[in-house]
Amino acid sequence: MIIVRIVGGLGNQMFQYAYAKSLQQKGFDVQIDISKFKTYKLHGGYHLDTYNIDIESAGFFDTFLALIKLKKNVKEKSLLFDDQLFRLSGNEFVKGYFQTEKYFSTIRAILLDQFTIKTELSNSTKKYSKAIHQHKNSCSLHIRRGDYITDEKANSIHGTCDLNYYAAAIKLINEKFENTHFFVFSDDIIWSKENLQLENATYIDHKTIPHEDMFLMSLCKHNITANSSFSWWGAWLNQHKNKTVIAPKKWFVSQENEVASKNWIQL
Repeated sequence: MIIVRIVGGLGNQMFQYAYAKSLQQKGFDVQIDISKFKTYKLHGGYHLDTYNIDIESAGFFDTFLALIKLKKNVKEKSLLFDDQLFRLSGNEFVKGYFQTEKYFSTIRAILLDQFTIKTELSNSTKKYSKAIHQHKNSCSLHIRRGDYITDEKANSIHGTCDLNYYAAAIKLINEKFENTHFFVFSDDIIWSKENLQLENATYIDHKTIPHEDMFLMSLCKHNITANSSFSWWGAWLNQHKNKTVIAPKKWFVSQENEVASKNWIQL
């Protein structure tokens, strides 16, 4: 048995699940551990149960026994792909973030199927979905502020994408595509409205439901991400064949990483 710990916001949960699913597809007996969410209340708690996932969650007691019985605790050593995390004995409790598609790009079709929402969408999400489909060229744009601004530790790790990044990304999209309409997502929508110099834009201004906002991002033909796993997944789940995705080169302040997918443009 391999147990993969799930923790963090929705985007992080999806990276961890995707790695676990890839292990399962390689023939390992896998469960996910969601016991952290008994005390972890940031980012709205556990979200994967809104999707059509099929890896079983280990119960609290099962996880406790597993930690005693399993031969080895395995922890991701860096943000770079590590093939050793696929070379397991089958008796491990694994912790990490696995923030590169190299862990799961071969099972994309499976993940696209499993990361579909199983509950009815809210009325406001249906409204924005209709608006996105009405535009020939639509592009999501995500601005992450929140704890990246207010939490000293989060800021020291991630930093924030500045307005120069967004201006360059918008310019590139407008040069590549005619009459692009931007759909702006942010945890600080007021700041975004005040600071973005953006024509042809709809600001997604409703009570945020994380998995539904990510779904709306994925409906857009193109995506401009923040240095955020949330908009990373919005772009990765975008199934438009000729999509353009723009991501920041500097995803973390100082840590080497392979977060951006190989076909994405980094600015």
